[in-house]
Parts: sequence; C-alpha cells; structure tokens
Amino acid sequence: MSKPTKEDAALLLQLMAVMAADEENNKAFNWIWADFHEKNYDDFKTKYPMGSEGYKNFMRFARNGELIGVLVNKELLSEDLVFDLYGSMLWEKVEPIVYGMRKEINMPRLYENYEVCSKKYPLWAEKNPPKV
Repeated sequence: MSKPTKEDAALLLQLMAVMAADEENNKAFNWIWADFHEKNYDDFKTKYPMGSEGYKNFMRFARNGELIGVLVNKELLSEDLVFDLYGSMLWEKVEPIVYGMRKEINMPRLYENYEVCSKKYPLWAEKNPPKV
C-alpha cells in the first residue's frame, strides 16, 4: 500500500464535496446509517419496493460505494485515506441486499467494486490499529 498523495487527498475532498452538496446523497447516507436494518433481500423488497424512497436511498448509497470502490481498486484513490475516513463503508449493512439483487436480476457483478474494496478493510484495520 503506497503512501497517500496530495492528489489522493484532493480527489477525496472533491468526491466528498460533490456528495455533500447533494441533499439526496446526504439523506441516503443518514438513512443507511440510522434507519436501515433489513437483513435479507426478501424483507427489503417487501418494505422498500422499487421506486420507494427507501429503495432510492439504498441505490444511491450503493452507487456511491461502487464509485469509491472503482477508484480504490484501480489505484486512483488511496485505500488508506478511504478506510481511515469511512472504515468498511458499511458494506456489512448492504451485503445481503446486494447479494439478493445480484441473484434476482442475474447481475453477478452488481456493486462488485464496492464489495472488493470493503473486503480489503479488515487487512487494513489489522495493520492500522486505532489511534486512541
């Protein structure tokens, strides 16, 4: 893992500014963080059918995770910065829903960069213990 550069920091700050400027992204993040508790895809589909606010929040959040995952996995953005800021990017909360979606729509690569990036987190965390 290479040391983060000023370019990495600038890109991350740009992404954060764009995401923070979009009220829908903020709402989606807050919803996933505080209000989303579904543990399986069938419950998710029942509670949040396609087109519902919850479905839209989920998809916004997952798309942002995929974007960050692509940049990290292609080594265009430092995983060190991303993990230090976002941790596992809440993959554990969205994983069962993404797996269900993949199976139902036969898209095995749906949000795969988000998953791959997030699954690198435990190794990073092992090498980077808490600072306090």
